[in-house]
Amino acid sequence: MKRNFVGLLTVLLLVMIGCQKEKSFEISNRPSEGSLQSETTGDCLPKTVNGLYVAATPLVPAVNTITVAVEVTKTGNYTIYSDTINGYFFRGTGVFTTTGTNTVTLRSNGTPFSAGINNFIINYGNTVCDVAITVLPVGSTPAAFTLESTAGNCGGIVVNGSYATATALNFTNTVKVNVNVTAIGTYSISTGATPVNGMTFAAAGVFSTTGVQSVTLFGTGTPAANGNTTVPITAGTSTCNFVIPVGNPADGTLGGAPGSCTTASINGTYTSGVILTTANSVDIQVNVTTLGVYSITTNTVAGIKFAASGSFTTTGPQSLKLNGSGTPTASGSQTFTVTFGTSACTFVVPIAAPAGAAVYTPNCAGATVAGTYTVGTPLTSSNKITIPVTVTTAGTYNITTTAVNGMTFTGSGSLTIPSGNIVLTGTSTSIPLSAATAPPSSIIVSGTGCTVPVTVIAGTGTATYNVNCGTAVVNGTYNVNSPLTAANNVQIEVNVITPGTYSISTILNDGITFSKTGTFTTIGINSVTLLGSGTPIFYDTDLEIAITGTPSCKFLINVINGSTTIDWQFNIGATTYKGGTDETEYNTVTLAPQTYVAFTGLNGTRTEELFFNWTDMAGQVIANEQYTTAPASLFVNSASFIYSSASETFGSGTPFFIAGTEIIFKVTSHNTSTKTIIGTFQGTVNVQGTAEIRNVTNGVFTIRYH
Repeated sequence: MKRNFVGLLTVLLLVMIGCQKEKSFEISNRPSEGSLQSETTGDCLPKTVNGLYVAATPLVPAVNTITVAVEVTKTGNYTIYSDTINGYFFRGTGVFTTTGTNTVTLRSNGTPFSAGINNFIINYGNTVCDVAITVLPVGSTPAAFTLESTAGNCGGIVVNGSYATATALNFTNTVKVNVNVTAIGTYSISTGATPVNGMTFAAAGVFSTTGVQSVTLFGTGTPAANGNTTVPITAGTSTCNFVIPVGNPADGTLGGAPGSCTTASINGTYTSGVILTTANSVDIQVNVTTLGVYSITTNTVAGIKFAASGSFTTTGPQSLKLNGSGTPTASGSQTFTVTFGTSACTFVVPIAAPAGAAVYTPNCAGATVAGTYTVGTPLTSSNKITIPVTVTTAGTYNITTTAVNGMTFTGSGSLTIPSGNIVLTGTSTSIPLSAATAPPSSIIVSGTGCTVPVTVIAGTGTATYNVNCGTAVVNGTYNVNSPLTAANNVQIEVNVITPGTYSISTILNDGITFSKTGTFTTIGINSVTLLGSGTPIFYDTDLEIAITGTPSCKFLINVINGSTTIDWQFNIGATTYKGGTDETEYNTVTLAPQTYVAFTGLNGTRTEELFFNWTDMAGQVIANEQYTTAPASLFVNSASFIYSSASETFGSGTPFFIAGTEIIFKVTSHNTSTKTIIGTFQGTVNVQGTAEIRNVTNGVFTIRYH
């Protein structure tokens, strides 16, 4: 049983604080209304990912952001947020004061666990939109590079797509720019946080070679005005400009029956796994009613999409060619939707299954493995397995290996007579789980009969991990005043994200701690045994032990009271009451400058309990001070006293308000080094529920706190 009585002084303080807080509830709580999606097309409004994302590197909320456009129909408060993926998320709150298109910046929180592409869902009201973010591998360092320019104009500029006022940019709106790389590493290039004429261009990635090379910046936003727009870029100390021509948007309708592009003509052949070429296009009919700039795209289906951009110079019915891009990921009849103006229609593209499979004899002994394989580091395009083959029938291959030690390889292509190579590349979602033992990880390449050994090395540096306190298994017996031994340990599961060295310890509580240091060589679930040390001071059936640095991660220890130490004793007539300590509290913070002292004791069989507490007005518990359960006012040292057993309960002070009862405590000594308070008490008590008053004599106590 645990009690915590705080005197009337505490109640008065809380009432005063509560009255002050009432003033903070005067701000309006009216929610806004709107959408993340276009009312005409249903597509997501423009959004931009800002900053560089590197695995195991904490995000900077002001730098790593997502900018989203919102069509506001009703002003008021808003909360726009993402789900949590790979250890981080985004969130933005505020107040919309105007309707129409508003821009909101969502700030990041957390640290990406591992490299790869993370697809976030952004939520606002009843609308959602998806945003993809690429996280680079652990240890990625910034590249050194400058923008190529002539007389302030960016070098190698190629502007793709068409740009029209009030028309959102899409995947066709890109700009190529030349850079001179002097040191390889990660890069993030952007035209800035403030859009220019409503447009922003940005790119992020990794430079793997030095020298002059081209970078493609992807556009987002909606142009606001006609004319040539000069857009500046800054990278380090270098700057340059490029020009985006913005025109009036064309308008019209799509030909064919409503909802179906019945006149669409599908050009080229489509095969699953075969990248599209210039031969892959779709001719559709449009009826132009307003001359101007157009950018017409389809949705993405089975990995491919179609688009066309330019300017209409004549009105009336005419044919328009949509060029395909991407690589089909599935076969069968796939339906695409195209939109122009306020009309939309669909057409169907038949995608064939891969051509006949090649027949070959593999040279398993000649298989080679490229790249470095490190525990916890995602595989990249440099991680390859190459198997030489002798081809007897030309055709294709499409192989995905079974996952081994967290690694999967995939590859597809064509083989011709008489020989060739099967090339398999590690998937971006592959992360080696553990370092190589004897033998190394054996990758089984289905269809070839080959088993290829891949050696994985252990990571270096400090591990990153999460401790799961819910899995804790406590071993050993914990007894008051008995030092812990090797038998006192706790087995607990740890989810390792990045391997390396670790040091796990707990916060000191009741005189005991648990700890373990070592090295994680395997990612995923690892079992760790934390070794106990110290000596329990108090009896506690549910002592909370928290992991250092993560106080919400706790497990419980059962500390029994096998001690014969007598910490309190008193007489009522010829009856002696005595026992040891359950728990104590010495609080100099909550009621400062007052000090609060509480003591709970149990007898040897733990069937009877004594509780008393004091409030010291000066905050100094010193020898010869007294505390009374019947104070003359609120501003003197006060106390409460309760004794309880299965058969009776008696006490003095709160909640035993009866005239003629008073217990007086006197401090004999207070040793702040050993944190021990010794003293005496005597007086009168009231038996609960009766008018009976008893005399307490010969009372002594010893309080040990921590």
